[in-house]
Amino acid sequence: MEKDSLGELKVPANAYYGIFTERARKNFKLTGRTTHPVLIKSYAIIKQAAAEANLKLGRLQPKVARAIIQAAKEVQTGRFNDQFLIDMIQAGAGTPHHMNTNEVIANRAIEILGGKKGDYSIVNPNDHVNLGQSSNDVTPTAVRIACRFMLVDFIKELKLLEDAFAVKAKQFANIVKVGRTHLQDAVPIRLGQEFGAFAEAVRRGRLRIEAAADELLELGLGGTAIGTGINSDKRYPDLAARNIARITGFKFYASPNLVYMCQSVAAFGALAAALKIYALEMIKISNDLMYMSGGPKAGLKEIDLIDVEPGSSIMPGKINPSIVEPYKMVCLQVSGLSDVVLSTLSEGNFQLNVWTPLIAYDSFKAITLFTNGTKMFRTLCVSGIKANKKRIAELLDNSLVTATALTPYIGYLTTALLVKESLTTDKPLKVLAVEKGLLEKSELDKILRPAALTEPVPIDKGLQNKIQKRLKSRK
Repeated sequence: MEKDSLGELKVPANAYYGIFTERARKNFKLTGRTTHPVLIKSYAIIKQAAAEANLKLGRLQPKVARAIIQAAKEVQTGRFNDQFLIDMIQAGAGTPHHMNTNEVIANRAIEILGGKKGDYSIVNPNDHVNLGQSSNDVTPTAVRIACRFMLVDFIKELKLLEDAFAVKAKQFANIVKVGRTHLQDAVPIRLGQEFGAFAEAVRRGRLRIEAAADELLELGLGGTAIGTGINSDKRYPDLAARNIARITGFKFYASPNLVYMCQSVAAFGALAAALKIYALEMIKISNDLMYMSGGPKAGLKEIDLIDVEPGSSIMPGKINPSIVEPYKMVCLQVSGLSDVVLSTLSEGNFQLNVWTPLIAYDSFKAITLFTNGTKMFRTLCVSGIKANKKRIAELLDNSLVTATALTPYIGYLTTALLVKESLTTDKPLKVLAVEKGLLEKSELDKILRPAALTEPVPIDKGLQNKIQKRLKSRK
């Protein structure tokens, strides 16, 4: 039987949590997901760092501080994860998460000191484990730590995907194909340039996400209830932040403005925005891959994707882009989750933004989805893409996209009329140009060589003058 300001309540005898957790466990049954393991670890890191700081400041008795530190380290290993039973979406500011942590660490510390769980005269969840702290500075700090931990694997996957696209760019470096704008044929491009742009999109997305990850390193710990630091020590923020940096290996530091940190969740918004921008760019790239691989007979079929499964229960032999599609679903889901996180920026009131449980829930889901999805996309799609050189050459030869390269030599109007006739007669542009005596085959081969079609190359003035003199003489 435990007691708080609301009365008495029975807590399971074998539980390490206490009355606050028991109340919250019964109140919140929303998502079916309890405290994320990385968040549990992050709270415990804060409790270790806080106890170390308070010990150094002489605010905790050494034996109590050492017991709290030991208990917090044990929680970090995952040993007590089954004692964190509260739904991820819960009362604002994450107070239930936080108190669950305080109670588990207090009861384990009591055991370490030889007492019985629930004897808070030995170690108290509020007075000792939570000394100089508040849910309002601890929970945002825990979510920052957890996100930073989770971003490690995601950023690694982004680099691997960037490299996979770069490998394809090198493999396809000399394959000239039809470029497209407005979904219409445009000037030529090399397939390698196209995949090089994909690699660059991943690189830039990674840099945005890394920049957002760095914003998470600024901590408001020590601001307590509203950032003013009531019940704390002015030396505590720097001490605690340095302890967290040592424990985690990340360069966490104390913010110079704790009042701001208590009321702002902009750093989480920066991460959400970076994730959303990247998700939208990857949807565009996914669409390109689906169009380029479409067919096999009636589509572009410029590239072949890995066949991972049959595509239809009714159409024999049909193969779908079965990896790109769920990757797009991941990107769409991340985009939506990011929108929710971004919307929380405006929902704070006065000195506190209470929406950290929702920020944690959606940020963790987004990072986990994106990490898993990126690995799937890289290993089962991008790494195995092959160029269909025969189809690419066929589309290029039958297209009119080389017309732009002819204009410096025979003029825009002449080229436009040639294009129009080619469309009407279905004769290739090169054939018509030779038939009409506008250009010789050797001249065409020089003008339409791959380098001249897909990168800036100076106009051959000698060839230009020769052709234009010939055309004038015909008039």
